[in-house]
Amino acid sequence: MLVLTRQVDQSVMIGHEVEMKVVDIRGDKVRLGFLAPKEIEIDRREVFELKRHNRQQSAAGQPPQALSPQEKEQMDQFLRAAIDEAKKGLSEGGLPIGSVLVRNGQIIGRGHNRRVQNGDPMAHAEIDCLSNAGRQKTYADTVLYSTLMPCYLCTGAAVQFGVPKVIVGESANFPGGEAKWGKSPAFMRANGIEVIDLHDAECVEMMKNFVKEHPELWNEDIGK
Repeated sequence: MLVLTRQVDQSVMIGHEVEMKVVDIRGDKVRLGFLAPKEIEIDRREVFELKRHNRQQSAAGQPPQALSPQEKEQMDQFLRAAIDEAKKGLSEGGLPIGSVLVRNGQIIGRGHNRRVQNGDPMAHAEIDCLSNAGRQKTYADTVLYSTLMPCYLCTGAAVQFGVPKVIVGESANFPGGEAKWGKSPAFMRANGIEVIDLHDAECVEMMKNFVKEHPELWNEDIGK
């Protein structure tokens, strides 16, 4: 094992193509960013082990390991709360995008897109949620849920505050800040955030219908 001492913004090269950079140091936690070609997978150790196990299961003709019922129930519960927020936004004449911030199994902030309602271009769902949660000493133990993959504005907020995990309802209608442009890696993942896409059918349909029925509001929201 090679042991190195690095400071913030200093990097380590792994081979010729993978760069590991120290993004932030907070107490006993170190946030690392990785730059690598898109064909190279970079995962947390536990995610890597689960993927490897599932590949072995698949090769053996067995079903992949799924989330535990408790994990799935928790995710469904908090996604449902985000969907309820999205529906509030829709009922107010705004965009159906909702978000909740969770700590230790409890919702500490809720919000939905209020750009139209408030005439505020910054009032995206995740920003509204974080604002409603108020000041936090740390976000290192939180999970941010959103019905739609966050845009660069909102992914930037997650990176800025050190949110370690973002769980989204869907990204089919909008890849957001996780879109890959050329060789540039997905923004949140590149900054050490675990991103989980639940591919929720209700979220997909709700956003798909809105984009179809209100293209001008949608284009305004994403800056087109």
